[in-house]
Amino acid sequence: MKIWRACAALIVWGGVVLQLWLMIHGKAGPELGQAVVRFFSFFTILSNLAVGVLLSASVLAAATPLGRWAARAGTRVAVAVYIAVTAAIYHTLLAGLWNPQGAQLVADTLLHSVTPALYLLDFLIAPPREAARWSTAWKALVFPAVYGAWSLLHGAFSGFYPYPFLDVAKHGYGAVLVNMLAMAAGFYVVTLVMTGLQHLQLRLAPSARRPISA
Repeated sequence: MKIWRACAALIVWGGVVLQLWLMIHGKAGPELGQAVVRFFSFFTILSNLAVGVLLSASVLAAATPLGRWAARAGTRVAVAVYIAVTAAIYHTLLAGLWNPQGAQLVADTLLHSVTPALYLLDFLIAPPREAARWSTAWKALVFPAVYGAWSLLHGAFSGFYPYPFLDVAKHGYGAVLVNMLAMAAGFYVVTLVMTGLQHLQLRLAPSARRPISA
C-alpha cells in the first residue's frame, strides 16, 4: 500500500502544483498575492490538498499524530465526501462552462477526475479499520460551512466568487444561501452513504475491525 499511496500522492500533488503555477505564472506584487488567495479559495484545491496530505501522511508520517489523525475513519470518510462532491459538482454543473486546453486541461483532469478516482479507489481497497460513528457524520459539514462563509466574506470585499452558484453579485444572498443549504444537505447525504459503505466493508471483513472511531 505504501508504494501505491506514494505514487498516488505524487500525482495528486502534481495536479495541485500545476494549477498553482498556471494561476501565478507571470504575476508579481499585489496581482500575485491576489492569485494565491484565489487559488486557495477554490473548494477543488482544498479537497485535493486534503487528499494529498492524507496519502502523504500514510507514507511519510504514519506513526506521528498527523499520521494517526489521517488514518482515522472519520477523517478518511470526510475527505472521501469532499473529493467525491468536488468531482460530482464539477462534472454535472461546471465542466460545460469552459473548454480548457493544453496544460490547463491536464490540471483540470488531474484535479477533478484523477485525484477523486485515486482516493475513492484507495478508500475502497483499503478502508479504515475502525467504524466511523453515524452520530458524528455531521462533523463532515463543518469544513464546507467554513468554506461557504469564507467565500461570502471574501467575495463581499473582492467581488470574486469561485463558483457560479456562490455568486452573490449575480444571484443575491437569498438564492446563494438556498444553494448553500441544498449543498449542505447533499454533503450530509454523501457522508451517510460513505459511512454506510465503510460499515459494509467492515462487515465483509470483520477480522479487520477495530473499535468505533470518534
